[in-house]
Amino acid sequence: MSANEKHWVDWARESSSPLIDESVRVGLALLWRAYLCAQDTGVNVWEFALRTGRLYEAGMTASDLRWMVAKGFAEHGEETSAYDEPHRSFRRNNGYFFNNHTCLVLTSRGAALAEHVFQDTARSPQATLAARAAAPATVALRNASQVAYETNTAETPALKPRWDTTRRELSLAGLIVKRFRVPARNQETILSVFEEEGWAEHIHDPLPVTHEVDAPTRLHDAINRLNRCQINPLLRFHGDGKGTGVFWQLCQLGTLI
Repeated sequence: MSANEKHWVDWARESSSPLIDESVRVGLALLWRAYLCAQDTGVNVWEFALRTGRLYEAGMTASDLRWMVAKGFAEHGEETSAYDEPHRSFRRNNGYFFNNHTCLVLTSRGAALAEHVFQDTARSPQATLAARAAAPATVALRNASQVAYETNTAETPALKPRWDTTRRELSLAGLIVKRFRVPARNQETILSVFEEEGWAEHIHDPLPVTHEVDAPTRLHDAINRLNRCQINPLLRFHGDGKGTGVFWQLCQLGTLI
């Protein structure tokens, strides 16, 4: 940690701790995870910028975000990316106005703050971030489960996923499960059919017939890819054992804690 970053950590310890409640800690963990991912891959941190909506889902408020910007812990900009662009693009803003397209990233000062905030809560940054990032998902699922119980309805129908073909996003209880930034025809076809069928428990293999590939193998590969790289690991897809269909189910809450 540089001397300048240490200075801001010391300052944060003295003057900012009362403002960092549990909701802010969850949002800060998500931003820190994105920051570390950018460092690990060597790409610009803005490639991992998080939308305000994701931070609101984590429990942060607009005032929390404005506080972080005012203190120099975060920067924000309005995303202007086009689908076919190789990199995300933003119109950087210096004020305190946010909309649905506003995204935030941690500054080095903010990363130093995050390191201080979480240094006593886990053995490693990744462990802390995984636990904190899972918290809003766990709360959302528990809330939805409680609603299902109180209304005397089956839990699964109350917790149906949603596939947005325009945004190419799979979500559950308002949380993004998977977002596609590059074409994934087989996975997207499966999700589109589930959406059309109202998220029935099972669908038959919807992939087009071709003599060039083995259909069961292709379906198995698509299912495996659906389960990988989920932003919030809330859904699980599996085959029917015959290579002719796909099932989906909710992940158990215990796996998110």
